[in-house]
This record gives sequence, structure tokens and C-alpha cells, in this order.
Amino acid sequence: MGQKPHHKARPSRTAWGAALCRLIEQQEPPSTRLFTDPVVANLLDPMTVTLAAGPLRELYLTELGSGTYGAQVLRTRYIDDVVTGMVEGGTSQVVILGAGFDTRAYRLPVLAAASVLELDLQATQQVKVERLGGVPVLAVGLELIATDFTSEPLGTVLDDAGLDRTRPVLFVWEGVTQYLPEAAVRATLACIGASAPGSAVVFTYVRRGVIDGSAWDEGQRPLMDASEPWIFGLSPRELPGFLDAYGLTLVDDVGSAELRTRYAEPLGRHLELRDVEHVALAVVRGVRPAQSCDA
Repeated sequence: MGQKPHHKARPSRTAWGAALCRLIEQQEPPSTRLFTDPVVANLLDPMTVTLAAGPLRELYLTELGSGTYGAQVLRTRYIDDVVTGMVEGGTSQVVILGAGFDTRAYRLPVLAAASVLELDLQATQQVKVERLGGVPVLAVGLELIATDFTSEPLGTVLDDAGLDRTRPVLFVWEGVTQYLPEAAVRATLACIGASAPGSAVVFTYVRRGVIDGSAWDEGQRPLMDASEPWIFGLSPRELPGFLDAYGLTLVDDVGSAELRTRYAEPLGRHLELRDVEHVALAVVRGVRPAQSCDA
């Protein structure tokens, strides 16, 4: 699927940043920690792990950008809760789209009742396999599939991986949509919407005003890596209709203020946030959409 690199594989900058946020959160006292990720340190180089626990912790947070850390760890907690609830409710297939350095298959005990497929570019997956070799997998099954959402039909990829599309699936799509062309986002949602009734997708999206600049003053723009630009966004008010076209019904759409209220404040945590990204949950209606992901 993906092409083999001609040099030592390197993960994407975004995968590294998300893992760094989870590493820093892991250093919080257990009583105020949003989640537990004892595996994430394996994914980062030893120097980063050492420095993030010491004098450069604040420097790393500054490098990530104002409000980024809070957004990352709160969305992780939200998605953990969705995964837990869906699997406890009987969903036994989880597909993580653009998995990056996701560690849920290694750290969520509930996944002992589910199989996990992780889809991402080959270079990132290669690094992950190398660094997590020997780390026990909690999921009943884990398979990494190299793919590129911009060029390979998702339905074909899922069929080749042996996913049972007659049974419900939970799709996790975290921190990805803003990097994809709109056509790739739509094609992916069409495929998800054609899944078995009872399936769902939990995903993040960047507000359209952040993408086009209308929501930010010059001094407030979020830090973005020029090599991985944000190119796709949605406005919260258009989200229900956008999903409806693909056989999906919006269940939850959560911004920074509600994430803070749900998770940070009960723990006495003050996390800096900006209204850049939302996390949403949608379910498959069971009515086949006009566009699907037939292979």
C-alpha cells in the first residue's frame, strides 16, 4: 500500500506532538490525571522523555502552542470514554484512522473484548512497531495496516484487512481531518456511513474560521507545522447536515468549554484552551447513504 521509505522511518510531527502531550499528562498525580498511558514513553526518544519530566517541560508546552496541550489531553479522555462505552455496549471491532502514536490497544483494558485495526502511513507505523516491540497488547487482536486516505479506497483497505462489515464498528478519527482534502474527508465519511447499524465514529475537526483565518487575530493564530498544514475545517452549525448526507446522525459535538467543564474542573485542573477544535460523535442510522465505500 504505502511506499517503503529510502531512509530511516520518521513519524509525523503531529504524532510526536500528541504523544508528548500524553507523556506530560502521565506525569500528573494519579488523583488528577485525566487518563493513564504507561506505554507512551516507549514511543519517544529517551532524551525527550527525560527533558519533558524536568526543566524543559514548560518549553515543550510552549513549543506545542498555547492551549494545545489542554485540547490534546481532553480530547483523548473524551475518546477514551467513547471507546469504553461502545465496547462495553457490545461493539467488538475498533478501527483507528490515522492512528499515529495511538496507544489505546495497549492501555485500555476494555479492549480485551475487541479487535483493533490501526490505519496510517507506513513510515509512522514502522517507527511504532520498532518502539513498541515486546510491549503487551491488551486488545484481543491488533493489526496495523499501511494506507493513504488520499489515494486508497477505505472500503478496499478494510475488506483486505478482514473487517467484518456486517457487524458494528467504532471508528476513531482523532486529530486527522484538518490535514486531509475535503474529498478525502467526504469519501471516508461515506464509507463509515455504509457500515452496519450500531456503528459509530468519534472524530475531531478544526473550526472553519481557524482554517480561513477569520476566527483569529494575528497574534492569536495557533501554531501549525508548515510541513503538515491544516486545510479542512467545519463550522459546528453545518456539522449535522454534513454528516446526514452520509447516513450519520450527530450525537455529540463538544468544544473546549464543555470539555473543560466535563473533565478538567471536577479534578481541580486549570487547562488553557482555545476554541480551535471540536470532538464529535455520530452514529450510523442504518439507512444506506447514496454514496458508500463499496470496494
